[in-house]
Amino acid sequence: MHFLLDAYMGFFSIYLVIARLDPRKAALIITATSFAGNILQPFTGYTADRIRGKLPLFIGMVVAVLAMSAIGSTVNYLILFFLVLSGQLGSSLFHPAGANVSSSAGKSKRDASFAFFSMLGTLGFAISQPLFSIFTQRFGTTYSFILALPTLFIAVLYLLRSDIEIESHLKSLHFKEFRLLLLKKLIPISLLFLIMVFRSAFVYSMNSFVAKTFEEWGFSRPIYSSANAVFMIAGALGILAAGHLAIRVKPSVLVRISLVAFFPSFLLFLYFGNRGQTYLSFLFLALCGFLLHGGYGTNIVMGHRIAPEMMSTISGILMGFAWAVASFGPTLCAYSHGLFPRIGGFSSGLFLLSLFPLAATVFSLFLPKEVDRERE
Repeated sequence: MHFLLDAYMGFFSIYLVIARLDPRKAALIITATSFAGNILQPFTGYTADRIRGKLPLFIGMVVAVLAMSAIGSTVNYLILFFLVLSGQLGSSLFHPAGANVSSSAGKSKRDASFAFFSMLGTLGFAISQPLFSIFTQRFGTTYSFILALPTLFIAVLYLLRSDIEIESHLKSLHFKEFRLLLLKKLIPISLLFLIMVFRSAFVYSMNSFVAKTFEEWGFSRPIYSSANAVFMIAGALGILAAGHLAIRVKPSVLVRISLVAFFPSFLLFLYFGNRGQTYLSFLFLALCGFLLHGGYGTNIVMGHRIAPEMMSTISGILMGFAWAVASFGPTLCAYSHGLFPRIGGFSSGLFLLSLFPLAATVFSLFLPKEVDRERE
């Protein structure tokens, strides 16, 4: 389900290239809708912790899939805003509940279990842009709504036949209890939150403009349509690898490594991409994605360890709310176009945003030992 949902969430980023939308207006749509949709995730997470069951997963899938598959029907910026916003709202219903279910299933191996869940979603997002590009090249953007049908069928099948749901035997916190617990854990949760914001600002910018960057470099449609897929597939493998390494290596150490180690590969990606070298640019783009995403799932599971009583809510804070705050990334990237003359184009914006994960390393130095301990 996570794979299918996220397979729709990158449609707009490739549609803005195909339909030749104004990059700055498109970036504003991405920023505004990401912020509005994701800022609700702590609240939808808290609601999921209280309600349990299947509905957060089912409704989230249906709303997101219907909205995102319809974007090819228009180039009107206002209509596109409401469609992308609806897609983000559906996503904000699904993700905290899904994170709760997957982490709970892992028992003493939360990192590996959540990494598998996160990897599948990342793979889904990775195929999103080439899927939309290939389908619309064959049938036209007007018929993009057809892409919704298979996933709607799976959503209905899940509701009627599956027994996967948020566990009901865990203690559910009332708002007053939740507030006290959040205040007690405020410092470590805030540090994890800031790390996620700084990481996500750069990842958002890559998701939104790596295709446009390849187009600026003069690459063909099949190449630029595949660029984000390369970045995200490698990222999915990085998440999975880190999830298993976290059993042997301190999760906080893995997070620090991921925040720094990606940077040389990113610089080499810019270097070779600007020179039109397809294979080398894709190689270092993949390596950048693998290393940067390595600490992503681990970051969230550390929050689950801190507050196991409210895992959906913590997921909403560290995914949704962090993503909402980080949604300034694409707009800052777009308005930094050509900022560094020697780099040029969207490469300038991506370079500026790549400094944010490096800065997040400072926050990781102050994480308490508690984030590395498994609590049952």
